Amino acid sequence: MVVKVIESLPGSAKILAAIIAVAMTSVAASAVAQEMQYKVQTRMVYSDDGNHGVRRELVHQFKKDALKSMMADPQTPETRARLIEQYFDEMTDYETVDKFFTKFQFRGACNTRNGDECGQVRDNALILEGMAWVSTNAINNFLQSKSAASSGMEASEFGTFFIARKVSSRKVFEEKKKKIQTQESASSTEVVAGGDDTSSVSGGSEQSMSVKTTGGSRELKADAFKYEIDLNLTDRLGKAINGSLANAGFEAFPFEDILYDYDMDGLEEMIANGAIGPDGTVARKSLSRMRKVAAEEEITFVGIGVVDFGLGEGNSVTGDMRVPATVSMEVFMKKGRRMTVVASVPATTFYGNYPVGGDYTVGLTNALNNSAKRAMDTIVSQLQVSGYY
Repeated sequence: MVVKVIESLPGSAKILAAIIAVAMTSVAASAVAQEMQYKVQTRMVYSDDGNHGVRRELVHQFKKDALKSMMADPQTPETRARLIEQYFDEMTDYETVDKFFTKFQFRGACNTRNGDECGQVRDNALILEGMAWVSTNAINNFLQSKSAASSGMEASEFGTFFIARKVSSRKVFEEKKKKIQTQESASSTEVVAGGDDTSSVSGGSEQSMSVKTTGGSRELKADAFKYEIDLNLTDRLGKAINGSLANAGFEAFPFEDILYDYDMDGLEEMIANGAIGPDGTVARKSLSRMRKVAAEEEITFVGIGVVDFGLGEGNSVTGDMRVPATVSMEVFMKKGRRMTVVASVPATTFYGNYPVGGDYTVGLTNALNNSAKRAMDTIVSQLQVSGYY
């Protein structure tokens, strides 16, 4: 639709429309957070000697504590946290630490350059409370500079073969319930006998009950989702993953290019031939042939994985909607005559947010970009820690 609109415009308007289209694409691609926000409290022993050096040290410690918060954040890959710990002293040097932050916000006034007015005195301690925004780009650039790829070596080739699946249907299980209805009735009869009007009373009661059962089970079951491979989404996912790898210094490319050189099936042919399982995994025979080709071509790394995109769901924390993206992948590297697993992401779910009542595709795009970047951060960190990159 966008192409048709652009073609119908005059020359200068076409250029403007193209610029707008590129700008919109850039905005969507930048939806992945480039900074992380942390609440930090730093406490130091206080002596009222008027020495500004104490407050400067307080601010410096605050920045260290912010990076420690990032290391402890569950969203930070474990191997990434280990790399930060490895280079922590160098990263938190007085002359270096500021480049890892985009801004600070403190409770009360605070001059982060000289420590003026920073911190409040409570219980014989100097306490500094505030928020710190850590630049993930700066962290990534620093860690990349410490990798083997920064020592003048040629960039490593990284072939990728990913499958994106999206929910096509959802089967909802209803909790089995029983509804019991009870109905009672009573009756009595008075009989009069004899001249003295003596009477006797007889009566009875009747009760009926009906039981109605609904649902398929007495316990609540998880809904069953059916996923189908989405080729358009797969193409977008591959571009996002290869872009993240390129930013990390790899020569990333679609592994299908190599498969076609060997007259082997690509993704579409594998789907048609039943070489892709119902869970989105590649058949063992096809996977073995792919690894063999990678070894023959002497490709450094090959990443193979699946990303499942779910339906929009409510986010109880933010109040927004979000789209889940569950990633699982393995990275193979040639060792001797075989390709062995050197890095992996077990089934891990990332999310893309969008407003309540907003466009689901916005959340889908955010989930795609976020899952690609976060998964590749994990993989690159594992390769760095192991000394493969």
